[in-house]
Amino acid sequence: MWIKIVIIAAVIGFSHSLPAPVPSLHYETGVTYKYKYQFSILLNEDSNITSRLASVGRKVGYQVSSEFLLSPIWQNSENSEDKLLKLELLKPSLLVSSTMHSAEGVNRHWSKLDNLSYPPIYIHWNHGIVKKVYVLPDSRDMINIKKGIASLFQVRLVDANVREHDVSGICNVRYRAHGTTIKKSKKHCHRSNSHKNNLGTKQLLTPTVKATSDMIINLSPQESIIQTVSGKEEVRMTLNLWKQAAVFVKSKVHLNFIEHYGSHSTHSGKNVGVVLKSIAEEMGSKFRAESLEAKTEENICVNCRPIKELIHEYGANLLPEYLGELKSAGGFLKFLDSFRRASKKELLMIFKETDRRILTQLLDVLAAANTDEALDVAFELIDFESKDIGAAERFLLSLATSPNPTESTVSKTMKLLSRNIRNEKLKATVLIALASLTRTYCASNATHINSLIVQNVNKIFVRGLQECKHVGCIINHLLALRNIALPQNLPILVEYVKQGGFLGLMALEAMQDIGEQHFNQDIKQVLFRVYNQFWPHQESAARVLAAELLMKSNATAETIGEIIVSLSKPEYPEIKTLVLGKIYNLMQENSGVRSCIKDLLRNSTFWNYHNLAQNGTSSSVINELQATQDANITYGINVEMRPTGVLKRTSFDLNLQGENENAHLMSMSLFVEGFGQTDEEQKENPQEHSAGMQLSILGVHLRPYIFFTGTGELMGLIWSGAGSHPNPAVQANFLIIDQSHSVVLQNGINVDLNLKGALSTDVSGSVDVSMWNKNAHAKVKNKGALLVNGFCRVDTSFVESHVDFAMGGNSVLDMFVNLDFAKNPMAICLQVEQPSFIFRHNVRKTETIPGSKHLIKTLKRRSMFFPGKSFNVFKKNSDSCKVMLQPKKKKSFW
Repeated sequence: MWIKIVIIAAVIGFSHSLPAPVPSLHYETGVTYKYKYQFSILLNEDSNITSRLASVGRKVGYQVSSEFLLSPIWQNSENSEDKLLKLELLKPSLLVSSTMHSAEGVNRHWSKLDNLSYPPIYIHWNHGIVKKVYVLPDSRDMINIKKGIASLFQVRLVDANVREHDVSGICNVRYRAHGTTIKKSKKHCHRSNSHKNNLGTKQLLTPTVKATSDMIINLSPQESIIQTVSGKEEVRMTLNLWKQAAVFVKSKVHLNFIEHYGSHSTHSGKNVGVVLKSIAEEMGSKFRAESLEAKTEENICVNCRPIKELIHEYGANLLPEYLGELKSAGGFLKFLDSFRRASKKELLMIFKETDRRILTQLLDVLAAANTDEALDVAFELIDFESKDIGAAERFLLSLATSPNPTESTVSKTMKLLSRNIRNEKLKATVLIALASLTRTYCASNATHINSLIVQNVNKIFVRGLQECKHVGCIINHLLALRNIALPQNLPILVEYVKQGGFLGLMALEAMQDIGEQHFNQDIKQVLFRVYNQFWPHQESAARVLAAELLMKSNATAETIGEIIVSLSKPEYPEIKTLVLGKIYNLMQENSGVRSCIKDLLRNSTFWNYHNLAQNGTSSSVINELQATQDANITYGINVEMRPTGVLKRTSFDLNLQGENENAHLMSMSLFVEGFGQTDEEQKENPQEHSAGMQLSILGVHLRPYIFFTGTGELMGLIWSGAGSHPNPAVQANFLIIDQSHSVVLQNGINVDLNLKGALSTDVSGSVDVSMWNKNAHAKVKNKGALLVNGFCRVDTSFVESHVDFAMGGNSVLDMFVNLDFAKNPMAICLQVEQPSFIFRHNVRKTETIPGSKHLIKTLKRRSMFFPGKSFNVFKKNSDSCKVMLQPKKKKSFW
C-alpha cells in the first residue's frame, strides 16, 4: 500500500513538472475545407517623402483571386498533430485596375492564368509548422503562390518570438495571441540564395531597403481552424544619397473560410513518404520535395539584348568626345548587364568587330562587369608588355573602383604580377588596383580581412617593400599599402614616418587612410614627435597632417592644448597657419573636437593673439559645393606656401558627406619642389627642381604624375608649348553603385530591386608659361556626369509591373591657378568656378499582361536648376586675385 501511494505521488509530481501542452490548429482528417483567397500588389514611387506632384499619375498593380480546397488526407497514428494536407486551387483569376485605391473598378482580365492546369500541392504539417511541401510539375510562379498560401497555415497560438522558415525565407517572427485572434509579424528575412542581396559597402552610395509584414489571424470560435487572415506588407527602397529617389511595393492578403466542402478519402501509411509514393503511383507522376521558401528564376535579365544590337543603337554614346557627359554614362549602363551574361567567345568577337573608337570605353564596361569571363577577355586582349600603357592603365583604374569585387577578382588581378611587365609605371598601377580591390573586398565583409587571399596579397606588398632598391619602388609599394589600408601594416609605416622626407609623408598618408581609430598610444606619441620635428627632415605637410591626425584620434584636452600653445612660436609661420586652419575645419566637422576647443579657449593661455593670429599666407578651408536635404558635396582647398612666397603644394578635395559617413569622390594635389627654398632649407635638404600632380578617384590613390624633373625638362616644356594644350589626366566611366536586392512577399511573388550608378569623368589640365611676362596660367577642368538607374519589378508569367527611375546630371568644375613671378614674393591667384547645370529625376511606371493588349505606361519628369557660381576660397587669395586680375589702366602717351 505504501509503495502504491509513493508511485501515485511520484506520477502526480511528474505530471506537474511536464510543460503545458501548446495549443495548435486542428483540421479533421477526412474533411475538406473551402477557402476564398485573394492578394493584391501595388507599385509606386514614394510619394510620402516627395512633393505632392509625385503622387500624380496612375499607380500600377493587380489582384489575384481564387478559391481553394484544403484536405487533411493522412494523420500519423502516433502523433495526431502530424498530418499531410492537400491544397487544390480552383481556377484563379487576374483582376486589374488603373488606380487600385479600392475594390471598385477592379475588373477581371484574361491572362495566362486562365490557360493553366492546377495540380495540387501537398503540405507536411506538424503541430502548426510546415516541414516540407511536395509539388508536381507546374509553373514556378504557381508553385510559389501555393507556397504562399501554405505559409498562412503556419501559425502558433501562443505568444512567441521565433526564427521561422516560410515562403520569404528564414525570418524573425513574432506571435501575439489574444483569445481567438493572433497577430503575426515578421522581419529580417534571409533567403538561402542570399548572394542575390548585394548592398555594397558605402552607405551613401547604397539604398535603404525595408520590408515589413503584419498579419491578423482570426480563429473560428466553434473549432480550432483559421476563419480569416488579413495581411499587409510593404517593401521600400530609398536611395540614401537622394531620398526623393524611392519606390515601394504594397501588398495585401485576404483569406476567408467559406464552408466545410464535404468529405474525402484518406490514406494510411507509416509515414509521409509511404503515403506520397502511393499517391504518385495512382497519379502516374513523381513528387518533388521542397522547402517552404519560394524559389525564383536565376540570372533573369529583363532588358538584356544581344550586344551587337546595343552597339548598333548605343555605340555612338561611348565615343571619346562624350566622356564626362550623361550620354556616355547612359551608354555604359546600357551595356553592363549584357556584358555580364555574355560568354567569353561572344565578348572576344565583339572586340574584334567593333569600331576602334569605342573599344577603350568597352574596356570600362568589362571592368565593371566583374565576371570571370569579362576579366579573362580583358587580360587576354590587353598587352601588358607594350610600350603604350594607356589602355592597360585605363582598365586597371576602372577595375580598382569596382564596388563589389569577389575573391576571384582579387585572385585574377594578383596573377598579373607574375607577368613580365617591364614598364615601372604599369607595375605601380597593377599594385594599386590589386590593393584597392582587396580593400573593398575586406569592407564588404569583416571576416574577409583574415582570409588567405587578403593575407597573401598583403605579404606581396610587404615583401616587395623590403626588397626595394630604389626610391621609385618604395613609393609604389607605399601607395599599395595606402590603398589596401590594413591596420596590421601600421608598424611598418611608422618606421618610414620616422625617416621623414617625401617617403615619410606618404607613409603618414597611408596611416590616415587606415583610420585614427586604430592608433594606439605609441603611434600617437610618434605623431606628436613628427609635429614637433623630433626627427630631422620632416616635410612641412607631414607635420601639419600629424597635428590633424592627433586631434582626430580622440585626443585629450591636454594634447589639443599643447598644439594650440605651440602656435605662439615664431618659427615656421606657414605651418602654424595651416595647423590653425585645420583646427577651424575640425571644429566644423567634429562636435567632440569643437566642444573641447571651446572649453580650452575660455582660458587666456590658449585664447590669445600669439596663438590665433597667424600671419602666414598658407590656407586650409572646407566649404559647401552643393547641398541637399540628404547629403552635401564639400570641397576642401589646402594651399601651402614657402616662407619666400613661392607655392609649395596645393590640393583640391571633393567629398560626399551624409549624416554618418564621408565618402571620397576626388582629390587633386599639385606639388612643386626645389623652387623658392631659403638658404637654410637648401643646406639642410637640397631638392631638385620638379613639379607634379597626384590624383585620387573614388578612394583609389593613383601614382604621382611628374610634369618635369630638373631645369632642363622645365625649359623644354616651356619652349615646346606642350603644356599649353589640354592634356587628359583621367578619362573613364566608373561603376560606383551596383546594388541588388530580392524580397519574396507573403503571397509568394518575388520583388526585384536594383540600383546602378555610373560616373563618367574627363579630367584634363593645361599650363601656359611666359618667360617674357614672367607669369603662368594653369587650368584644370573637371568634367563629370552622374547617372543612377533604379528599378522595382514584380514580374510573373501572367502579369508584369515595373517602376523605374533615372536621376542625374552633367557638371563642370574649373580650377584656375595664376602665378606672377615678376615680383618677390610671387603672387598667386586660385579660382574655382562651376557653370550652371540641370539635375533631372524621371520616373516611369509600366504594367503589361503577356499575351494581351493591356498596357499601363506613365512617365513623369522633374528637373532642378543649379545656377553657376564662383567659390570664395580664402580672404588672402581673394585680395591677391583683386590685384592680379583687375584691368590695368592704360598709360597715356602724354
